[in-house]
Amino acid sequence: MSRNNKKSFLIAQVEAPHRADGGDYYYRTHAPGIAMAKQEGIYVVNLTNVHRRKDQIMREADVLVLNSICDPDLLPLIMERKALGRLTVYEIGDDLTAIEPWNPVYFFFKNRENLALTYRLANCCDALQVSGSELKRLYGQLNDNCVIFPNHILNIPLERPVKIQKEIVLGWGGSQGHLQDMAEIAEPLINWLTTKPNVVLHLMCSESIWTLFDPLPQHKKRRTLPGSIDDYYNFLSRIDIGIAPLKDTFYNRSRSDVKFLEYAISGVVPVMSHVTPYINTVRNGETGFLFRSSNEFVNILNRLIEDGSLRIEIVQKARQYVLQERLQLQHGLDRVEFYRDLLRSLYGQTHRDSRGVQLFSEWAELEGAVRKGRHLRLYPTLFENMVHDGIVLHQVDGNKEKACLLFVEAMRLEPDNYLPYLLSAFSLNDSIKNLQKALSLNARSVRAWVWLGEQYVKQNDIKNALKCFDSAANIFPDYEIPYLRAASLLRSVGKKVEGDFLLNKAENLKRSIPSPHRM
Repeated sequence: MSRNNKKSFLIAQVEAPHRADGGDYYYRTHAPGIAMAKQEGIYVVNLTNVHRRKDQIMREADVLVLNSICDPDLLPLIMERKALGRLTVYEIGDDLTAIEPWNPVYFFFKNRENLALTYRLANCCDALQVSGSELKRLYGQLNDNCVIFPNHILNIPLERPVKIQKEIVLGWGGSQGHLQDMAEIAEPLINWLTTKPNVVLHLMCSESIWTLFDPLPQHKKRRTLPGSIDDYYNFLSRIDIGIAPLKDTFYNRSRSDVKFLEYAISGVVPVMSHVTPYINTVRNGETGFLFRSSNEFVNILNRLIEDGSLRIEIVQKARQYVLQERLQLQHGLDRVEFYRDLLRSLYGQTHRDSRGVQLFSEWAELEGAVRKGRHLRLYPTLFENMVHDGIVLHQVDGNKEKACLLFVEAMRLEPDNYLPYLLSAFSLNDSIKNLQKALSLNARSVRAWVWLGEQYVKQNDIKNALKCFDSAANIFPDYEIPYLRAASLLRSVGKKVEGDFLLNKAENLKRSIPSPHRM
């Protein structure tokens, strides 16, 4: 291992389990990981929070990036990593207090305890990273070391030939979460399109967004089904003017400007709502257009349809902006240097061999591993998919029976992994037995101790319940939930003084974490 000033180290990026590689994963995890691994001596591994080797990887990584993971078992891990001089960074990618009901994590973060735990994790880590200025304004006070890493473009599509064609394609592609944004401009857009024989609408969208445009004649529209990020870029290669309606909501203000970047690099004229995040990036009339109302929206489209040379000029300037300022490979060193500086300033590390780097080749031989140079992605195998699907079946669909079958099969595949036993506690009949098994495999699981205590409360086993809550508190004394559970139990059996003492302790711990700065 080299021992120069630019020491080799391993960065592990961990996120919640998912089945599809959406834009969030691509721009916040995959693209930065590829760019960082291009830097000399930097190794990067991407995995999810249910991967069977996650415990080892998260402990050994020199830099651990936790992408919006909300799990109390991370609290003692962060504490252990600090003792070992290893850097842990939390990432918040959305306005968690303004998540809208269509979002799959809406009900999870509607739970105040989950939200408070997220803030505590961000506060406990060595640094916090976000994607834009609005998120830093909201959550920057959670951590003294808060940095903005904007989204950037990784792959550069071929430049499209310059031509002024007769038929012009207006387009938009996006997720179901933009239903209300598209609904706001659907009627004026339909009315405008019916008056323009040389303009057609192409959408890459869900069925419900497509139905917004039912009144539009069939020959004036075309739909592409949602797909991968590569499918999306192929879609963009066939449109001329890209629109981006965005309602001015708290949640939307925390989004990134990546749709503008996607249009710009793909040779598409960007026509964006005059809201954060676009107002700080788009140079109105130079690299794209911003609109405040449907009338202004239509006027911009009219201008672009009538002036082919203007479309070409905007496309060239927008693409040049991205090529000069917003390519991910140009910014890979930004994150590496931020992490390196923190390792040096917080832990005095400059010349230490990395055990994580030494283990990189071993992890690259795991089932599901895909290695490209110093970048490694650990794709889910049957075990991870069963755990993920079991969580979804239980928490989202409420199908405990099917979830139980998946967790049992996951136990068979990885009998020494505590996660299936932990997560199956509310799907299988004998919750206490499974939680005890989880703790035999991971005695420092705060979540397992709290859940086991709650099960003893249901059986009116006060003594064992209090022991469990005490065990959780001993593992990480600054987490308020064990005290809250114990306080509630003590007060319920008439021990008000002891309960009030623990309740005050819990409330003091809750107040120690700043709240988001909402204007």
